[in-house]
Amino acid sequence: MEDEILGLDGVTDHFYRRGTIAAHVFARSGRSPRLIVAFPAGNAGVGLWFEDLEHPARLVVGRVDGLETRGLRGIVGVASAATRRLGVRLAVLGSLRAVRAAGRPDQPLGSPGVEAASEISRDGDAITFRRTTAGGRHLEVALAPLDGARAVVDGHGRPVLRAADDAETLRFRMTALQDDPPLTPIAPNEILVPGTTAAAKDLRALSFLAYREKLLAGSWRFLTYFGRDTLLSLRLLLPVLRPAVVEAGLGAVLERVGPSGEVAHEEDVGEWAAIANARETEPTLDRERPRLDYKMVDDDFLLAPVVASWALQTRAGQERAPALLARSRPDGCTFADALRTNLERVLTLAAPFAASPRPTAMVGLPDGASVGEWRDSEHGLGGGRFAYDVNVALVPAALEAAASLLASPLLGTDVRAAERARSMASAWTRASSYFRVVVSKKDAKALIASYADEQGLGLAVRAALDSVDAPIRFPALSLDGDGRPIPVMHSDHGFQLLFGRPPFEDLDDAAERVLRPFPAGLKTPVGVVVANPAFAPRLRPLFGRDRYHGAVVWSWQQAMLAAGLDRQLARGDLPAPMRRKLKRAQKALWGVIRAADRIRTSELWTWTARGDRIDLVPFGRDGAHDDESNAVQLWSTVYLAVRPPSSRRRD
Repeated sequence: MEDEILGLDGVTDHFYRRGTIAAHVFARSGRSPRLIVAFPAGNAGVGLWFEDLEHPARLVVGRVDGLETRGLRGIVGVASAATRRLGVRLAVLGSLRAVRAAGRPDQPLGSPGVEAASEISRDGDAITFRRTTAGGRHLEVALAPLDGARAVVDGHGRPVLRAADDAETLRFRMTALQDDPPLTPIAPNEILVPGTTAAAKDLRALSFLAYREKLLAGSWRFLTYFGRDTLLSLRLLLPVLRPAVVEAGLGAVLERVGPSGEVAHEEDVGEWAAIANARETEPTLDRERPRLDYKMVDDDFLLAPVVASWALQTRAGQERAPALLARSRPDGCTFADALRTNLERVLTLAAPFAASPRPTAMVGLPDGASVGEWRDSEHGLGGGRFAYDVNVALVPAALEAAASLLASPLLGTDVRAAERARSMASAWTRASSYFRVVVSKKDAKALIASYADEQGLGLAVRAALDSVDAPIRFPALSLDGDGRPIPVMHSDHGFQLLFGRPPFEDLDDAAERVLRPFPAGLKTPVGVVVANPAFAPRLRPLFGRDRYHGAVVWSWQQAMLAAGLDRQLARGDLPAPMRRKLKRAQKALWGVIRAADRIRTSELWTWTARGDRIDLVPFGRDGAHDDESNAVQLWSTVYLAVRPPSSRRRD
């Protein structure tokens, strides 16, 4: 993959992947500049935090080249900063988990794995930072001044780059290297089926994250396997992916299925794994043996629907799935065994509600956990225990898929088990009734007005108030431990549209939420927000536009809604008025997707209110935001397959 630079509001992201070298260079401008080089190999990287400047300065890295030397590999490029002085306040070399954590109050410098460079030296004119990780790997980053600039050490012992006396801009060569074993890239021309029309930026983003061993979740912050992200991305990209990419993704998931059929959510690799392994009573001989996290519940119910969609409904899957499932894992288990164990888990977890439908018999979060599905920030479910997406969409979909897989020869036809799964799926259609929230017209208008006032929406609230001509209905985001609804409006009906066959009433309500302007619905000029807390006053602080899963826009959620609307419009039983309404929702959705086209491969974004306008703001740009967004995210590349109807007609 050739070099690619993306720039947005003070941030430049530069991606390089060629041969055994892959790196993402992230440069943040402003009063507190920062440079990060992230390597997919080992989920490792280097982070440089510079001292605060008197005035904001633009910091950029130009074209980079690959470099292999002394058993290390990485990149070299020229950086420039619109300032005469850059002092290095902090240099962190190691796991990207450590780079993410550096500076956070809950994981300060000196926490396990969050270590500064262990060696700082002068190599000619350059200053070099080096570190040997807990796993015995090596990282280094060197800064070499150019154009007469100098590298010095100030009175506090900190390295400083100074521009030449007559220069207003500081230029320096940056070299970042590591020796983690590289991953095996899937070339851009091996990703999409022939004839696919692809936007270059989407394909480059996917290519940077696609490897034979696994698909990576996002860069720079999540250059590891994520089960949920892999499965949802595969499902949405399925129409355009070559079999090798599908098999890389599914193979990575099946490789990591646990002994009880649980799907691994995330893995720790490289130094982060080495630190955890060293804490064991009998440390493993393999210091960097990957460690898997199984605490999420949603991905347990995603595997079957995705496998069934590929293996039973596509020609390539029908031809190639038997060979994939016949592969053996290091533990002697085949992929077919792993899939079968997962189906058994699905049936076991779904059995209590199927036998006695009541809200507290649904699939809840693990005991003691506050997260368990894609809204995995601390307050993403508003304190709920039973998530809408899991129980209304994913469990029924997993049961239907399990029935199809068990009835097929793929796993050895088991008619009785297939019939049991199908019967349970029918029982689970009752789950949605427990999530229903209805707000009277009068109360809805009052709540919308008060929320709009809190958010400074000004004139932008008029359209929302005008759209309320009847009680507002929506499904709760989750249920609390007693089965009571958490009345936060949300976008997770996209799961039901993509994986289920909702009744007409639910389809009508889903279309309304996309059509209605925020905060009566979910639609803003910059996208569909994933949470609208207007109708839950006590929970509004937990779902602000500064919160990771608050009133913000996630790219992949919009894509899932678009794909789900496509799927529902393909139904043959829709009454004409319903079809027209879904088409209006589809048109409105694509209108706001296009409005944020420049940022669609990123993870998420937020907004600000300016009188009667709502403007896009990159998430993480403001120090008040509780996290920051990746420049490229695996499930944000799905627009390679999810496309507006007008585009499909032109093809």
